[in-house]
Amino acid sequence: MKQITHKIGGQELTLGLGRMWFSKFFGEATSSDPLMMSDLLNQSDKQFDFIVGLVYGGVNCYNKVNKTNNLITIEQAQDWVGEMNEVEAAALVGKFVEAMKVDNKGEDQAQVKKP
Repeated sequence: MKQITHKIGGQELTLGLGRMWFSKFFGEATSSDPLMMSDLLNQSDKQFDFIVGLVYGGVNCYNKVNKTNNLITIEQAQDWVGEMNEVEAAALVGKFVEAMKVDNKGEDQAQVKKP
């Protein structure tokens, strides 16, 4: 599971990414298709919802996978995101984008087998 850490709500939290749990929770928080999350990020009037989905989905994914049972509510995520300043929110989104980059840069060139 990909992970990022960020100070949210006055505490350093770990967000789990790249698991189906993240998609489930992100979809719950945003009432949108998690596969279309970039659409939310690109619409200025939906960026708050995107960040709430990121926090709610990430925290709950990490806690669910690690069986800590410390799930947060959508309202908690909204409160935490509402208290963020723009720099904090941008840094969180930047960490998310960096973590979700594909590590595999492609296959090597095919090698011709010797006869």
